[in-house]
Order: sequence, then C-alpha cells, then structure tokens
Amino acid sequence: MHRVRRDDVFTPDRPPVVAERHELAADNSAHSHDFLELAVVTRGTATHVSASGEQGLSRGSVALLRPGDWHGYRDCRGLVVHNVYVGPEMFQRELAWLRAEPHIGRLLHRSGHVSRLDDGALAVVEAALPAAVGGHITQVGALLCLLGGAAASLGEPAAGSAGTHPAVLLAVRELEGDPRRDWSVDDLAALARVSAAHLARTFTAQLGISPMAYLNRLRAERAAALLIETDLPVAAIGRQVGWSDPNYASRRFRQFFAMSPSGYRARFSAPVTPGRPPAR
Repeated sequence: MHRVRRDDVFTPDRPPVVAERHELAADNSAHSHDFLELAVVTRGTATHVSASGEQGLSRGSVALLRPGDWHGYRDCRGLVVHNVYVGPEMFQRELAWLRAEPHIGRLLHRSGHVSRLDDGALAVVEAALPAAVGGHITQVGALLCLLGGAAASLGEPAAGSAGTHPAVLLAVRELEGDPRRDWSVDDLAALARVSAAHLARTFTAQLGISPMAYLNRLRAERAAALLIETDLPVAAIGRQVGWSDPNYASRRFRQFFAMSPSGYRARFSAPVTPGRPPAR
C-alpha cells in the first residue's frame, strides 16, 4: 500500500483508474501519493490517521484522499480495505461531467474526508469492487458507485439545486489549467462574466473551499508530487508551483499537510529509479 508514484500504479496509455483489495491485521504506517484515492472498508475496524486528524473506521466507511494527502491505519482488527486510485485529470476529461452533479464537486474537494455508505450503496459497491480488481471497465464502474454512495452521504441536494454553477466550473478549470499564474478572484470573475463577490460566494458554497484556498491547495498538491518524485530543492519546487517566497510556500504547504515541505519529503519520498525520469 506504499506505492507513491503514478508510474508505479497506472498503466501507460490507459485511463488512470486502478482498484485493489488489501487485508490489514497490523498497523499500516503513514504514506502519501500523487493521485486521488478512495478507500472503502468492507470488513473490520481501524483508526484512520491523516492531516485531518484521527477517525474511526468500520464497515461502510469511505475515506477520500486528494493528491499529496498522507494517511495510515492503526489498531487494525480484521480490516479489509478496497482502494480505488484515480488520476485527478480523469475529472478534467472523461469524468468532467461529474463535477456538475450536486454534491460530487463538494465531495471531491474534501481532503481527508471520511463518509459512510448506507446499506443500499454499500451493497452496490461490494458487488462492483471484487470484479474491479481485474478489469478496467469495471474499475471505472466501481469508482462511479463509490462516488455516488459517498456523495449521497452528504444528504439531499438543496431544493431547486441544478448542479454546480457554470462560473464555478469555469473557475476550477482555469485554476487547474494554470496554477502557477498569479490569479485573483477578480481575474476569474472577469472570465466567468460574473461579479467577484458572486463567484467567491458561490464557489465556497458549492465546493466548500474558497477560490484562492483551492488555488493554494492545487499548488500544495503539485509541490507534494515533486517532493516525493524528484530531488529538486524545496525553494525551486515552490517557484515551480507558483510560490516565489520560500517562507510563504512553507506556511501554505503546512496548512494542508500539517508538516513542512522538507519534513514531508523526508517522511514520504520514494527513491527515484536510476535511468528513469520522475513521474509527472
């Protein structure tokens, strides 16, 4: 469960979705990776440890980790976890339509969030997951089942909700497309042709995070990937993701991962294989 690089998980020239099953009878030390993970518990109990704190897990629990998030399991008792790993670009391409669905966008931005599947959703997920380990189409199907069940745990959409606002979707696409840019809410609002106040309010209400906080989250995620995949100096990584001031970069990184960039690298970096370019 400690593969941290995309090249160690995803098959080239195929959409980045992989499903695995793990049985844990002992503690699983904290680890990180540069892709999104959905982990669903189908048997046993444990304590989930992450930058968000400690949370109890039992049958039906689902943890969602964004790229760069670190987590581990302790006090495992007969724990069976099904992991679905996803490259975040899937939600910019093949599964972009999901972001317009009520709750899905908010779910995808809740780092370290642990939700619970109801009995009906868990039954569907349990039927999909065993087959997903062996086939790509069923892996995508299992992902959709998991996302649907986890999103349903957030409750019913507000009355009259028609999905994520187009201006919010546009702002997300722009931020993800060029996180190094010195963005402001005014810049994004001008592109979306709405007022800055309206965009900031709607973005935060629908995704649970402000536009500028989301920009910093993207930069932190990309910095985390570079920290575990390359030997670039920490200051150079900060500049590469859009943070020119090393002190500011360290504060922002710590905000999301509860440790400094150098501490993160020391704890989670995987050695780069000689002769092999670092993953991107």
